[in-house]
Amino acid sequence: MTPRSTDDGRSSKADEPDPRDELARARAEEARGDSADDVSPDKDAENATGPRAGASIPEIELDLARTREEFAATLDAIEDKLSVPAHARRVKASVKRRLDTDPKPVIAAAAAGAVGVVALVAGIVKSVRR
Repeated sequence: MTPRSTDDGRSSKADEPDPRDELARARAEEARGDSADDVSPDKDAENATGPRAGASIPEIELDLARTREEFAATLDAIEDKLSVPAHARRVKASVKRRLDTDPKPVIAAAAAGAVGVVALVAGIVKSVRR
């Protein structure tokens, strides 16, 4: 899985500020809470419906960049959650970790699973022979 980029492929001029630096500064300012715009009742980003009234173009661009990053992170999380190979790797690592710390429960679970499979096969064979 590769992180999604917020870069739209345009080349930036040397005199233009880096939007990532501006985004980092804006986030730091939000975290501090010293912003003069904090008088708005809608401080929560989830409740915001768009740029605030009177927002400048750089502020709107920063808001768009932040939204793109959040959306990309959400898509990555969904992709990871629905990925069968990733889930299998996590389960394998978990079982290996448990086996390394205390093998008795893992061996007992494996034995119970094997007994269950044998019982299932025996039941199928018995029902087929009738």
